[in-house]
Amino acid sequence: MAADCYSFDMETHVAARVLVADDDSISLQYLAAALREFGCEVALASNGNAALAACATTQFDLLLLDRCMPDCGGAALLRELRGRGCASIAVATSAELDATLRAELDEAGYADAVTKPLSVDDVAALLVAHVSKLRVPAAHKATPAMEYSSGQALSTWLDDASALTVLGGDMATLRALRGLFASELETGLSGVAAMSPSALGEWLHRLRASCRYCGALRLHDTAQRLETASKNGLEPDEGGLQPFRDAISQTLAALKAN
Repeated sequence: MAADCYSFDMETHVAARVLVADDDSISLQYLAAALREFGCEVALASNGNAALAACATTQFDLLLLDRCMPDCGGAALLRELRGRGCASIAVATSAELDATLRAELDEAGYADAVTKPLSVDDVAALLVAHVSKLRVPAAHKATPAMEYSSGQALSTWLDDASALTVLGGDMATLRALRGLFASELETGLSGVAAMSPSALGEWLHRLRASCRYCGALRLHDTAQRLETASKNGLEPDEGGLQPFRDAISQTLAALKAN
């Protein structure tokens, strides 16, 4: 990632301890990699209960907590942490944030709320704003323009440019995330028909964040339409799921060819 765009004073730099909680494995791995590039010590939690356990044994400088996790997330998670005596600064992450959700998170005690996907610059800005002992410059340099070889050409189903903008131009990280993404899609494709409406909704929410980190914008849009229909009470039948299955298959084919 483009951590070399930021100048740290290594003589006075102190590693910040950051907990990232997210039930989307791709978001989790990306945020961990980005934070480590800025010298942070990172702990990961794949759900709310794991976050509670981590905070019971470690004092963190910053908590990045996903708003929507099946067991415990968002306002409920922070209230539980505060009730247990955790005073760490908390920032909520979410695939979407409207005024109502922001007010709910603010009332629960979050210092900030940000929309995923977070770019490298977004991660740096959070550290500047909320971790005072970490020496990061107030003025951020823009991510340099990307240059692509012929092997990095854009496809119909994968947009390298949008993904690399988020990832700070790091093609190695993009390849690693796309490997995780392909495994997730293969598992989802085989099991989507058997998912309950609530399980499908939870997976679609996670999937949209993964799509944006990996540049799968067409699959993101298909998943968003299905999620919106589900929220409006329209449970998809076999016919309604087929365009989504087709989009997954096409994205998988592009990932394997990339």
